[in-house]
Amino acid sequence: MRRERDELRGAILQMPALIALFRGEEHEFVLANEPYLDSVVGNGDRNIIGKTIREVLPEIAGQGFYELMDKVYQTGETFVGECLPVDLDRSGTGTLERRYYTFHYIAHRGVDDEIIGLIVHAADVTSEYLARQQVQKLNTKLTTFFALAENAPDGITVTIDGKITYANPAFRGMVADGDACVGKPHAELVAEESRAVLEEAEATASSEEAWRGMLTYRCSGGGTFPGQASRFTIRDEAGGIRAVGTILRDLTDQRRSEMERDALREQVLAAHQRAIRELSTPLIPLAEGLVVMPLLGTIDSSRAKQIMETLLDGVAAQRARIAILDVTGIKHVDTAVANALVKTAQAANLLGTEVVLTGIGPDIARILVELGVNLGTLKTRGTLQSAVAYALGKRTEGAPTPALKGR
Repeated sequence: MRRERDELRGAILQMPALIALFRGEEHEFVLANEPYLDSVVGNGDRNIIGKTIREVLPEIAGQGFYELMDKVYQTGETFVGECLPVDLDRSGTGTLERRYYTFHYIAHRGVDDEIIGLIVHAADVTSEYLARQQVQKLNTKLTTFFALAENAPDGITVTIDGKITYANPAFRGMVADGDACVGKPHAELVAEESRAVLEEAEATASSEEAWRGMLTYRCSGGGTFPGQASRFTIRDEAGGIRAVGTILRDLTDQRRSEMERDALREQVLAAHQRAIRELSTPLIPLAEGLVVMPLLGTIDSSRAKQIMETLLDGVAAQRARIAILDVTGIKHVDTAVANALVKTAQAANLLGTEVVLTGIGPDIARILVELGVNLGTLKTRGTLQSAVAYALGKRTEGAPTPALKGR
């Protein structure tokens, strides 16, 4: 029996699992094999036989293990725990290290079936637990990024050894090849004029920085669309280049919006210019058949053309017989200005409208004489009031005399 006990003890000590035997309600160490000492005690005091669990591992107080051992000793119920965290002082310096174990706490019974101690069978699963946690984190990241890529509005591809191995739904919906783009080189998806740009980018792009540029892609229906592409390297754990990623944004809607915005800006600018022209060359109807145009500021060739257009359109619309041009507010008069006024009057005469020029001061009169400007048939008056009086007098000329009523 002694030999059998010794052989059994030797077998327990040689087992790779963590084995410890405890005696009594204080859980005094009776046996602990080498794997238990290496994993649980570490570099601390390994002379633990005859000492209680509270003496050998005081750092686990408050972690619930004393209570578990007490419960198993009192009830005889086996306890099984998987991947339980334990904070241990394995260095013997007071610094706690977290390890993970799978435990079996079993009641040790005597010959009369009474509980005399505990048997602890455990396995240090720290490496496996941490590896599993890392895998779970990676799977979570992969799942998250895959969901982002699958639902992204921009096109996303992964290229390995020059061929696309992954293309998200947005990219497959953009390009002409659709689902067949997987397995093809990226250069086959762009229009002919962009292949040289793409080849140059692939040849000169730095592996440290992303390349961004404009490319034209073929789309379904035989057309093309402009795209903003961003290409970047994907590295492995060792820092080597594993793949090349591409993010593509379709700029069709953006270009259309820009064109619409430019067109709207042109319309607003044109309307603004029309408003300025109307304000700078107003045509005011004073009476039936009589209009006046006060001129202000400086007259150049563009504004002279505008004055003529406004006056001709106005007299035609108003059926004016007389039009008064008031040049009181003009800052500078030269040959070009005078000739423009004469041409405007001649054009109005062709429409049956007489033009009266008013507001000529002494300085302007002297300049016109010095320049030798021929005003032709253009009528002149010194003030606007005299021009209006002249025009109203002309309106009454030739008007039919009312018939006298008979008695």
